[in-house]
Amino acid sequence: MELLWPLLFVVVAFYLILLRPVLNQQRRRRRDLSKLAVGDEVLTTGGFFATVRAIRTREDGPLEILLEVAPGVELRATADAIQVVTAPAADAEPDAPHDAADETDAR
Repeated sequence: MELLWPLLFVVVAFYLILLRPVLNQQRRRRRDLSKLAVGDEVLTTGGFFATVRAIRTREDGPLEILLEVAPGVELRATADAIQVVTAPAADAEPDAPHDAADETDAR
């Protein structure tokens, strides 16, 4: 009985420190991918920022996503290639020109 408490403590600590954050991350990723829509900006696992142009559900395979990485340059990818949704379509704003002088003046 004396050895049961330390073992139980280790199992609970393992769950809280290692397993629970991973499960929460997987749950969040599934939720984000289920909300993925055309026009969303995403970051791929390869490090590319892209815009979702089409989402195709195939009967015989994984979800196929058409990504635009530059004007006229499109990539086909699976949902596993999406690391994070950076901006939903409704919140996406056109990129404004960035001026480094503005940052130095603000300091």
